[in-house]
Amino acid sequence: MRVQLHRAAVAAALGSFAFLVVVWLDRPFNGGDTGFVLDGTNAFLNCMSAHDYNACGFTGKLNYWGLMSPIGDWPLLQHIPDAITIGLGGNGHPVRYRVLGTLSVVAVVVTVLLGWLVLRRAGQARWFWGFLLVILSGPVLVYGQQAAGETLAMGLLFCLVAATLLQAPPVVVGLAAVGACVTKETSYPFVAALGVLGLWLAQRRTGKPILRHLVFGAAGMAIAITAASLFNVVRFGSVLNTNYLDDKLHTPGVARTFDYVLAVFFSPSGGLYTSWPAASLLVSAACLVGLVRGPYRSPYTRPALVVICCVVALAIGFASWWTPFGWSGYGPRFELPWVPPLVLIVLVAYGDDLAVLTRRLLARAWGVALVFAVALACALPHIGLLWDFATIGGFFAQEVPPCDAPWRGGVQKWHRCQHRLLWEHRPMPLYTVKGVDTAGGAATAVVVALGLLGCVVLLRRELVPAQQRPVSGPT
Repeated sequence: MRVQLHRAAVAAALGSFAFLVVVWLDRPFNGGDTGFVLDGTNAFLNCMSAHDYNACGFTGKLNYWGLMSPIGDWPLLQHIPDAITIGLGGNGHPVRYRVLGTLSVVAVVVTVLLGWLVLRRAGQARWFWGFLLVILSGPVLVYGQQAAGETLAMGLLFCLVAATLLQAPPVVVGLAAVGACVTKETSYPFVAALGVLGLWLAQRRTGKPILRHLVFGAAGMAIAITAASLFNVVRFGSVLNTNYLDDKLHTPGVARTFDYVLAVFFSPSGGLYTSWPAASLLVSAACLVGLVRGPYRSPYTRPALVVICCVVALAIGFASWWTPFGWSGYGPRFELPWVPPLVLIVLVAYGDDLAVLTRRLLARAWGVALVFAVALACALPHIGLLWDFATIGGFFAQEVPPCDAPWRGGVQKWHRCQHRLLWEHRPMPLYTVKGVDTAGGAATAVVVALGLLGCVVLLRRELVPAQQRPVSGPT
């Protein structure tokens, strides 16, 4: 590759990401349940002021919004920075929205920087451009601008995985475990599994002991679990999140749960393989390589088995919830926090063998064109929604009347309605892609296209030796 072309590709890839950071900061969006979270922080602080530390405002029944407490049922994740903002004088909702939205941008930037550092330290620096391709082609494009908590959760989970893979000082691992556990109360077993796997992979690389890291990580988890439990006592009078346990908030029956498991992966309106194929195919290929190329009980296969167990358990967990994608949000909102950490783990564990497979694909010009085209096609609906969030309304408006929450309109009626949206109606991306017609959407599409092309070209340069590239291919 000529030096000039290499520099142009680097500038396109990194410049595209920098452009997105500016767009996210300039166009914050108050999506998801963030307004309820802010109200919940206010209610919690009022309970503290009133010295009411047990079941403050708890009713035991779901209200119109599906809540049993004025504090809400959300994890500590956003309440902590929101309470700090209030303590510093930011009492109005606009400034608090802005803080949470900015934290989402910071989380994405930290994810990319730590991804580069970990891959470099693990001897897989060539895969950084593949990792950046994953970020630039997925729902992060939308959620990077939002005040909803999923992007912040992604950053905290990624920090844990990065800290363990780097075998950072034990105190850092402990702090990362605290942050990862406040993302969601259902995250504890997955935090433990991925944390231990990361430390094990680091030990294989460095040969250094990890016992102190495990102890500090466990202590960090204990601190976060205790804090969340006490928070629940204030909200619900129980260490458990009573709101989560209500039957109306869970999917009825094995058949419907299995239907949603399939949707988590393959629904045209948010399934991981349709909305984030770069990440999904990369993780799938790595796990397949791990299972095929090593004995079942060998150390080589162990990371694949852990990742597969986590993915399956997460999918069943999401499918068991009354709305597996976190609708009326966009795409795989609940799944978003877990994808980049899993991608990083498989790149560290199986980067060499994945390089062999990817080299075969990118050795020909048609392979480069295919990867670029698929990545761009999947990125366009995300870009469209980034610039025109109203486009998503057309998708949900296909149901007349709109699907009503199970605690209001009936459990079976809700799930039949949701099934039609997941599988039968016009897919969500065909609505959100209309936002590319805007001036900002068109400009962003061009910039992201250049960034994706730069990532593919640079990944090819890293993986495919010059003598294996045909003269007619992009060099």
